[in-house]
Amino acid sequence: MKNVIISMLAKISKMDAEAKHLTARVEAQSLLIGALVLAVGKNGGVTGMVESINKAINSVLDSTDEVAKSDAELLLSEFQDLLAVTSLIEKSDAELDHNALTALDSLNKDNL
Repeated sequence: MKNVIISMLAKISKMDAEAKHLTARVEAQSLLIGALVLAVGKNGGVTGMVESINKAINSVLDSTDEVAKSDAELLLSEFQDLLAVTSLIEKSDAELDHNALTALDSLNKDNL
């Protein structure tokens, strides 16, 4: 019984490490995509890039594979969120807002 529990804990630990690695990879890719969107946007090509990505996602949504459709819907939602964040970044000032950072810091300390 003890060996079964140890084996289960080892498998759970391995799955947790893999999930953390995947999360880090996805976040890094999100940062890279955000930077690419900003760079391409400065050259006026962002519309074409967004249209191509939407076409690719829509082609999966038109498929008969339900698992792929579910993943594509999640991907489309995340992509739209990324575009929204990128748009906010582009409209923001390049300088840090020290008052906002101070308010955020105090909010974080209150939640601890």
